[in-house]
Amino acid sequence: MRKAIGAALQEAALDPFLTGREHLRLQTTMHGITGEDRRLRSDELLTRVGLTEAADRKIKGYSGGMKRRLDLALALVHRPRILFLDEPTTGLDVQSRTALWVEVGRLAKEEGVTVFLTTQYLEEADVLADRVGIIDHGKIVAEGTPEKLKSEISSSTVEAVPADPDQRGAVVAVLERFGEQTTGYGPGSVAVQLSSSNGNLTEIVRALDAEGVVLSQLQIHEPTLDDVFLAKTGRHLEGSGDAEEQEQEQELEAEPAQA
Repeated sequence: MRKAIGAALQEAALDPFLTGREHLRLQTTMHGITGEDRRLRSDELLTRVGLTEAADRKIKGYSGGMKRRLDLALALVHRPRILFLDEPTTGLDVQSRTALWVEVGRLAKEEGVTVFLTTQYLEEADVLADRVGIIDHGKIVAEGTPEKLKSEISSSTVEAVPADPDQRGAVVAVLERFGEQTTGYGPGSVAVQLSSSNGNLTEIVRALDAEGVVLSQLQIHEPTLDDVFLAKTGRHLEGSGDAEEQEQEQELEAEPAQA
């Protein structure tokens, strides 16, 4: 089983006083990869995760993104068929997150690695996953391809922000003519899920104008995995309450199927 499985946990277990290359030397040795094969595999992985120039620097000088990429390389030294990644991009900047997305997608699509990914970034699941399972309070409440799950939420959502907060009630009254009120995407916003998949934005604007409502923002949102999460759990992923409880109870698992 150990030969078939690789894992990168949420917190990278790296020694700050070892270099990236030394970590790979240790990991390959533990997997029985020695000699020239060890050197070649280490160089290959350092290149793949973009750490060739930093390979001989100590880990204590690595950024968070560099540590995550090295941790991914360590999980891949023995060419596992199954890879478990526990929230690998939490806290990373956009550039580092994108680099990890590219590598994980390549592993699944080009090398046939089955990747089990837990993430709280719904966009990440949408981009990477062939199959998604949404877990709420320890139970899977939805499962399928991102496209299938989003198709179940057939209608778009309209969001409006009144220029005058006192007009929020008027905005609610108008928008509820066109659909069911749902959780807004931002502070002070009013959102409704349209009752018809071909909802006419022009009619909504005319109705708001007829009531003398002045808006600072008006948007239409196509169905997303966030909408799926909201429909299945009754809240957005951010939820409310204790952050630690959210981390435990509001995980979204993305499972790219084997290529």
